[in-house]
Amino acid sequence: MKPFFLLLALLTTLAAAASPGPTPKGIIVPASDFLEEIPKGNIITDAGTLQTKWLFNNTGLVLNSATNLMTQISVPEDGLYYLFVRSQGKGGSSFKVAVNDKVTDSIFGRQAISWKRGGAFSLKKGAANVKVTRINPGAVFDVLVLSKNPSLQEDEIIPYQLDPEVQLLREYKIPLSNAVKFGDVDGDGATDFLVLEPDFSAHVYNNNGRELWQWKAPEAYTKERAEFEAPGVLWDFDHDGKAEVVHWRMIDGKEWLVMADGLTGAIKLQTEWPTRPLPHVYNNFRLAVAKLTRDEPNELAVFTDMGDTIRVNAYTSTLKPLWQHTEYRKKDNLGHYIYPVDLNGDGIDEVLVGSLLLDATGNEIWNRFDLLPDNHDHADSYKFADVNGDGKLDIVTANSEAGIFVYEAMTGKIIWQNVAEHSQQIQVGNFLRGPGAPQVVVGGRTYGNRQAGEPYLSSQLYWFDSHGNKLLKWPGNPINGNPDFVKGNWQGDGYNYLFWYKFKLDETGRGRLFFPDPVFHLFDFQGKGAEEVVTLNRGLLRVYGCKTAYHSGKDAKKNLLYLKNVVVNHTHY
Repeated sequence: MKPFFLLLALLTTLAAAASPGPTPKGIIVPASDFLEEIPKGNIITDAGTLQTKWLFNNTGLVLNSATNLMTQISVPEDGLYYLFVRSQGKGGSSFKVAVNDKVTDSIFGRQAISWKRGGAFSLKKGAANVKVTRINPGAVFDVLVLSKNPSLQEDEIIPYQLDPEVQLLREYKIPLSNAVKFGDVDGDGATDFLVLEPDFSAHVYNNNGRELWQWKAPEAYTKERAEFEAPGVLWDFDHDGKAEVVHWRMIDGKEWLVMADGLTGAIKLQTEWPTRPLPHVYNNFRLAVAKLTRDEPNELAVFTDMGDTIRVNAYTSTLKPLWQHTEYRKKDNLGHYIYPVDLNGDGIDEVLVGSLLLDATGNEIWNRFDLLPDNHDHADSYKFADVNGDGKLDIVTANSEAGIFVYEAMTGKIIWQNVAEHSQQIQVGNFLRGPGAPQVVVGGRTYGNRQAGEPYLSSQLYWFDSHGNKLLKWPGNPINGNPDFVKGNWQGDGYNYLFWYKFKLDETGRGRLFFPDPVFHLFDFQGKGAEEVVTLNRGLLRVYGCKTAYHSGKDAKKNLLYLKNVVVNHTHY
C-alpha cells in the first residue's frame, strides 16, 4: 500500500472499543449509538460526504430534526468527568448535551468541525443517560467523550475506533465502482479482483493491489450503461490454474461477450453479445458461472434485459452457445440478476431469473407471472434455504412493493408471504436468540422527497420467523442508504454471522457499528478458513478480519461450488 493509504487506514480503522463503555481515555459515545430510535429527518453521514479529514468511525449524524436523542452509558467508577464533543454546523445550527439531569452550558455544532470541551459532570458508578438536546437543526456530530482528563485531545481517541475484534487486512484504491468480482488470475492462490466501472470499463488487480491491465469502454451509450452493475466474472474455464475474465466489450461499434486472459486482458475467445443489435437500452446485464452438467461447474449463464426483450443464454466454457430463452416483458420484470443454483439436489443447476425457473437445458419448470405481472414488483434479491424444514431448498425473495415470498423451489408454490415496505435486500439463517430457526430478515426500503431535501433511499430491518410472523424492526426509523447484507464464517467457528450496512447484527436483531464503510462481500479472502468482510465506498476497497478468528488453514475457495456460489456469483441484488 502507498504511504497515503496507510495513513488513511490508521486514521479511520485502528480497532478498539466502539460502543459506549470505559476506555483508558474515558467513556466514548459514538454517534452510531443514538440510532436505536433515530428521529425522522436525521441522516447518517461520513467524512467523504462532509469533505472533512476524518470522522470517528467514519460515521456522523446530521441533526435535521429537533427531536432529542438519548443513549445509556456505563460509568466505570465514581468521579468527575469532563465532556468533549466533536461537531460541526453553520447557519444557526446548534445543540447541547445533557448527562442525567444536568445540561451543559456549552453549545455545539455552530462552526467548522471542532473538538470542544463542554463542562464537567459528577457521576456515580453504574448507568447514566446521555442526551443530545436543545437542537437547532443542521448540526453534525460524530462522537462524545466523558473523560477524567480535563485536557483530552481528539487525536487521543483515534486508536479507539471500531470494535476490538475488527482488524484491517487489506486496502485498495480503485476506480469508482459498484461491481467488483473476485478470483485468482495469476495462479498464486491469492485473491485477485476485477473492478467494473459503471460505464462497463474493466480493471484487473492482483492481490497486492497492482493493476495488471485495463480496458476502457467507448463513450457511446455511456450514460445508459452507468445506471446498473456492469457484467463480468472471473473463472478458470480452461483449467490452467489461472482465471479468465469474461465481460462485455464493444469493438468497432459491435457488442461482444469476451473471454480475456486474466493476466494481460488479451482476447482468447469471443462471441456476439446476446442482445438485439444497437441501438438498445442497457438495463440488467449480468453474468454468472453455472453447473449445467454433472461435471465441475464450467458453463456461463448470461442475462440481458433490453426492455421489452429479456434473454437468458447459456454457453460452454469456450463460449459456444447452448440455449436461449426469450421473454417479451418490460424492463426489470425478471429482476436484476441470474441465479444458477442446484435446487433439487441432483448435482445440476437450475437457472432462476425473476419469477421464472428454467432447467439446465433452458426449458421452463415454472413461472409466477400471474403473481408478479407488474415489472415494478420484481424480485430485487434472492436467497436459498430450507425455510419450512422439509429437507428441501426453498427460494426466499424480496419482491419490491409486493413484499417477501418464500416459494417451494421446484414448484413455485408459495409457502408464506408478508410485506416490508419496498422489500429490497434479504437474508435467511439462524441469527436470533429465541425464535425458531431459520429467520428471514429484509431491508425494507423507503423513498424520500429529494425536493424537500430528504434522502432518496432509506432502509430499515424487518425480521420474520420461519412461518412469516413479524418479530421486530430495527432501527426504530429507517436510516439513509441502500445497504447490503453479508453473512459468513467471520470467527472461523462455523457459525454464520450477519452484517448489514456498517453493523454486525446481534442475537436480538439489532446492530453494533463494526466498519467505517458499508459491507459489500464476505468470503475466505485470505484462504485460511475463516471468512473476511469486504467493504466498498468511494473508490476504497477494504478487507477486514476478526482478530480472534480460528484459522483452519484450509482455503474454502478450493471447493469449486463454494468458489462459484459464494465468491464469484456475487451481486448487490
